[in-house]
Amino acid sequence: MHLLLWRINVFDLFFSLFLIYLKCNSITGVKIIGHDASVKKGGNITLFCHLTETEENLTHIVWQKQTRENPKQETFLIIDKNGETEHKNDLLVKVKFIGNIKEKNGSVQLLGMTLLDDGIYTCIFIFPNGQNQTNISVIVLVPPVANVTGKTHVSGHFNIILASCVAFNGWPAAEVFWRLGALNDSLWTETSYSEHTDGSVTAVSHVLGAPSKDLNQKKIQCVVKHSTLTKEQELDYIINVHYPPELVVISPDDPTQTQEYLCSVDCNPTPTSYIWVKVNGSTPHSDSNKLFVPKSSSDFNGVYICTASNQYGSASGVLFVNNTGSTDDCWLLLGLVFSCAILWISLAYILSSGGKMLHIPHLSKSTVKVNT
Repeated sequence: MHLLLWRINVFDLFFSLFLIYLKCNSITGVKIIGHDASVKKGGNITLFCHLTETEENLTHIVWQKQTRENPKQETFLIIDKNGETEHKNDLLVKVKFIGNIKEKNGSVQLLGMTLLDDGIYTCIFIFPNGQNQTNISVIVLVPPVANVTGKTHVSGHFNIILASCVAFNGWPAAEVFWRLGALNDSLWTETSYSEHTDGSVTAVSHVLGAPSKDLNQKKIQCVVKHSTLTKEQELDYIINVHYPPELVVISPDDPTQTQEYLCSVDCNPTPTSYIWVKVNGSTPHSDSNKLFVPKSSSDFNGVYICTASNQYGSASGVLFVNNTGSTDDCWLLLGLVFSCAILWISLAYILSSGGKMLHIPHLSKSTVKVNT
């Protein structure tokens, strides 16, 4: 134990003497070849450092660093003229000298890089009468983890966050944006960044707008860009908006038959209940959204109403059944309705041309079916 402490103290003293010495001398006319480098978190990286254009023998090669972990410059490796190495701070298993001091090659390999190892590394060549050095920038890249989140919204609300795209813990910060397509005019985005204690950055991009029926089931796409990704990461999201029933359509369940009628509703979510009522009549035979009317009997003629409901509201549709057994009667009824409509429009036009205003009442949304 005492021997280990003595070695560490001598090592620190040796570093201090070197630092003083290096500031006093510099040799001109030589060239150091070094390259900035990058590596993914957890990977190994080689720092290439080669001295050229000099025949003078080296006495030492020194490596120093300024990193996220320690912004103050520190010496972490010394190679003497015989190629023997001295490591500081128990970096023997993390730093490997892969160069050759006789060939003036000071390259090293750093293992298991973390974000705290990101920084500036300095390679210094020491001669009997001076020194030369170069700085190498090392970037540790951290791939972000991206996902899209959102929830169901109810129509009628003011502008809110409809969906969020998050790129967690990346370095450098990921670029996050949305492709909105035809919704560019009705939606907009906001992006923010937050830095964590380890230096990584989380990017968040929100899509905002007023939830409406028109937005329901529309697809938008989040795009994440990062230097660790070979291509853009695309994340699809389907907007889900809840709204009450607004339109009820009643039609034959099978176009070739008129015995069963289907009550179809525009709403989200699907109706929780369907209620069929015959005006001034007995309760009709129905099963959820289907109504059963025997087509051979006129006893079931009349007006039927289907009311569909979900947790946000309800709406109704109307069905008129007239089982006469004659298609001529049905066409006669259709012609009569059409003639009345033409007469009504003509009368409105004549009165408006004479300077008078005719008000036509609003027709509610419903569907009328005639069964023959």
